[in-house]
Amino acid sequence: MQPSFTIREAGNGDHADFVRYFAELLTSDRPASVERWVADLMPHTFFLEEEGRKVGYAFVEVFGDLGFIRHVVVDPSARGRGVGRALMNVIAERLRKARCKRWELNVKPDNLPAMRLYESVGMKEQHASSVVRIDWTDALRMQFDATLAGCDVDPAEDDDIERDMQLPDGKLLRLREMTGQLLVQLVDMRGNRFGFARFDAEFPGAFPFRVTSPRYAGDLLRALHVHRSQQLDWVQLVIEDGADTTQALIEAGARPVFDILHLAGDIPAA
Repeated sequence: MQPSFTIREAGNGDHADFVRYFAELLTSDRPASVERWVADLMPHTFFLEEEGRKVGYAFVEVFGDLGFIRHVVVDPSARGRGVGRALMNVIAERLRKARCKRWELNVKPDNLPAMRLYESVGMKEQHASSVVRIDWTDALRMQFDATLAGCDVDPAEDDDIERDMQLPDGKLLRLREMTGQLLVQLVDMRGNRFGFARFDAEFPGAFPFRVTSPRYAGDLLRALHVHRSQQLDWVQLVIEDGADTTQALIEAGARPVFDILHLAGDIPAA
């Protein structure tokens, strides 16, 4: 008999379950606080339940015609029973209703069951990304260009930054809606753009962290450094499809945390 699952939208009282499921992602990151959960994640999150018990969770964002699946987690006690596929089916239905055409996500390369699931719904590997941590003292020793400076992002520049930095349409608007996020671009005196980062000083981390060349990584880090938390001496960066930038950071003293693969594809028809 096929299991019967029900969908329940996340609510204020679900933070503890979110924390429990977040730990299954094995990222070593701190889960969002209750305040951030309610403001930033909860509106985009749902649970699957079976007979009143949570068996799965998903957090999904929409950017124009693109759906980005941030988290998909199956309760350890319910694995191997079709919960993951049920979650993906619900996500696909919701994204179709939102008029999305494509979906994408990140997954650890050693998570073979998840890889098989995502490939079975038409997703294919697009590129590899790396998560690294670097001490601020090492970051400040990196090569820098005194003619470049970090500055805030005016909303009128969002479209240009999304185009220049190859970000999804509407990405910066979504980042502006999130709690405690700082948007910083790296420019020269003429306004030419060389990098962009979303910085969370509380975490602390930057994702995305994008530069037009690895030689500008130190400049962008310097631009973020002035906004750092005084209590933490390191920052974590997600480097997407940037092996040269990752290598430059490691040579400067950055420590690899884990690798991820970026998968994407067309959303299957109903």
